[in-house]
Amino acid sequence: MTIQERFGAFEAEAVGRIRKVLSTGNARLMEVDEALAKVAKDDWTMPGLRRQLDHLRSRAESLRAEARRKAEDLPGEAVARIATGTRAPIQNLAKGLAELAKRLETVKPKRGKEPEASAKPLPKEKPM
Repeated sequence: MTIQERFGAFEAEAVGRIRKVLSTGNARLMEVDEALAKVAKDDWTMPGLRRQLDHLRSRAESLRAEARRKAEDLPGEAVARIATGTRAPIQNLAKGLAELAKRLETVKPKRGKEPEASAKPLPKEKPM
């Protein structure tokens, strides 16, 4: 490659990079223009700022009231969810225990072994 060809390649690459930078720069400028247009629409006078502040205060009050109501309802709702969420498992457990109790009551002792309830009583201790 000659020096002239190298300068040509360098120039072509530089032109490509400059065009790319300009296109991205123009896109960013358009974004800034859009943001400024949104801000320019707002009323920045004292009465306008006061209206915006009053609006924000009213929104904050309504959000505060709603949050307070939800916080007050939360314990009752938690108890209700716990009660409804555990009712079925507790009922199933009670049924299972009742069935187990029935089975244990109907179990007969095996022949040749004395049941523990009829075991010989222990001798009484003599008083001193």
